[in-house]
Order: sequence, then structure tokens, then C-alpha cells
Amino acid sequence: MTREIILVGGGHSHVQVLESLAAQPLQGARVTVIVDKPIAIYSGMVPGFVAGQYREHELEIDVPALTRWAGVEIVVQAVTAIDAERREVVLKDGSSRAYDLASVNIGSTVAGLDLPGIREFALPTRPISELVDRTREVVERARDRPSDNPYRMIVVGGGAGGVELAFTFKQRIETATGVPVETRLVHAGPHILEGYPASLERQAHRAAVQRGIRIHCGRKVAAAEVNHVRLDNGDVWPSDLLLWVTGAVSHPLFRNSALPVDERGFVRTRSTLQVAGHDELFAVGDCATLIDYPATPKAGVYAVRQGPCLTRNLRAKLAGQSLEEYQPQRDFLTLLNLGDGTALGAKWGLAFTGRWVMQLKDRIDRAFMQRFQISDRSPGD
Repeated sequence: MTREIILVGGGHSHVQVLESLAAQPLQGARVTVIVDKPIAIYSGMVPGFVAGQYREHELEIDVPALTRWAGVEIVVQAVTAIDAERREVVLKDGSSRAYDLASVNIGSTVAGLDLPGIREFALPTRPISELVDRTREVVERARDRPSDNPYRMIVVGGGAGGVELAFTFKQRIETATGVPVETRLVHAGPHILEGYPASLERQAHRAAVQRGIRIHCGRKVAAAEVNHVRLDNGDVWPSDLLLWVTGAVSHPLFRNSALPVDERGFVRTRSTLQVAGHDELFAVGDCATLIDYPATPKAGVYAVRQGPCLTRNLRAKLAGQSLEEYQPQRDFLTLLNLGDGTALGAKWGLAFTGRWVMQLKDRIDRAFMQRFQISDRSPGD
């Protein structure tokens, strides 16, 4: 009796499941991957792409090629709902797929897109494929500007992504066009890089001063118009590029599916990565909140670390064995690309910077991607 397994999304955890299936197929099971786009983007290398350090194909994972390698089926279509009671995945065309086991790894989107003018005039960082597509457009528009007329960029969001993109977009535009970029980084909280070591925040502020990047904490952008933004205190700042890198919020899929969610709409999971109340449904990465570790940041490093645990638990669940519990690492290596061949790093509360830090980040990222950028490998190769 063949059991049906469905993987919704081609995120950092699911590509590791596919890698495992290529080496050791599941006996008595048929696996189907459902993605809304055939190409997955590795988020860790996007700031490097923005800076001009990587070509587009270097951060892309060809999911159909990966599924062929793993010997599984792929469906390229958006999922609109999951009926966990009936164990069905509902597709955009109205059809549905039944499952015995399913897992969701679809990432997140950004908060605040419903504020006035943001969808029309801001460049959000999710979906990440659109950010990649529009990066060249941003640079080309800046080329038309006289070199004595500074390009004005506002980055909203002071997390790791916002900090990296403030540096890397500034570097790319100035290098490609010769036009100086006046950059403001706006963050609603009292500190940038909240949740990271204070030493990393200090290093980021020092680097920002050296590059002429102004950081504004405790401020919010309330609305955007064609060439300016309006802050919550009424101030108006001119803007040629508004990058929207605010905190993560969930895709509507889980609310549409009547699944247990937290206050931001992320599906709630046990430490076994199973959705609360639904043992046959798993969720990993940014789309899920761990009930036992609700403060775990929405960062790609956790999705990468969850991949092996998810793989083992899917196999164990099929075999009727006990599942292992995932415990998020308390202190992980943080590496932030500054766009000029240097990077900031932090580990064990200590921060460091330099070219060697960027070289380390590059080696780690390339090694991860080399596992999944395949040509026509046969299953088991």
C-alpha cells in the first residue's frame, strides 16, 4: 500500500529532505513536491548578489532538477489551503491532493505592506525572487542620475536583513553608477539588530558611520508616496528607493486552513516539528512557531538546522518509530555582508569584522549551495 507524502514549498529544510531521498528513497511511499515557483532562492547569498559579488544563477536552486534527482514528482502551483482533518492540500486551480504525511516549508512575508503607499512605492524583500529580479532595475534607474545629485535610499527595518541591504545596495549603486547614495536606515525599535550581541550592534554602527549611513531608531514610516516617505511624527523625507525589510509575518495559508496559529499567523508546532493537534502535518522554517521556543528568530539558519531533524522524523513517522525533538541552537554564528568584500560576524557574544569574515561567509554559503545545484545526477549519485 503506497502512502502519499507531500512537501509544500522548496525552502531550506525541504531541499535537504530531497537530498536525503536521492541517497535513500522511501520504501512504500510516493513523494510529491508542490511549489508556486520552480526556482528557490538561497536567502543567505542575496545581499552578495545585491552587492554584485554573485551572479543570479549562483543563488538559485532548480527545484524540478532536484526532484528528478530525488526521484519524486513535482507540481508547480500555489497552495491555497490545507485541510488537515481530511488530509488534503488544496491547489489554486481548485483541485486537491490527498496525503498521509505532509510538510510545509514556505517561509514568510514582511509586515506593514498595507500601510498607505507601501505596496505601490516600496520594494519589499519578500517574495525574495522579486527582490532579486528588481535589483538590476534599481541600478539601471540610478544610472540616469547626474553624479552630483545624490541618490536617496531609505531602508525600513533594522534586523540582519535590513542592515545587510543598507550596506550592499549602497555599495552596488555607487560602484555601478558613480552616483553617491545617501542612505537612511529606519527602525521602529530602540536598537538595530535586536536579539543579537550588543557587540555586533556596536560594530554595525561603527561601519555605518564610516560609510555615511544614518541610523534612526525609534522611528516609523507611516506612508509612502512617489518620491518621499512620511514618518509617524509628520516628518517628510525624500526617497528615490524605499526598501521594505520589516519583521516577518505569516502567509495567509494557515489562517485559511483553520490551523493553530500564533498572534502573527504562524502555524504552531511541537518540538517534533509536527503541527499542534495534527500528527501527520509538519511545518518548518520561518512559517512556523515552536510552542516550546516561541522566541526563536525567523532566520534561515534555523530552517537549515531543522532539515535533518525533519528528514529523520518523516522517516520515523512512516516506520511507526518515535520522533526526535528539535532544540534551536542558543548561539549561532552570525555573518553580515557589508558589500565591499568585508563582513561583520558574531559568536559567543563576541563580534569581529574584516575580509576574512566575508571569506568565511562565502565558503559556508557556497558549500551549502553546492549540495543542491545539480545538473542531471541520477538518484543515489
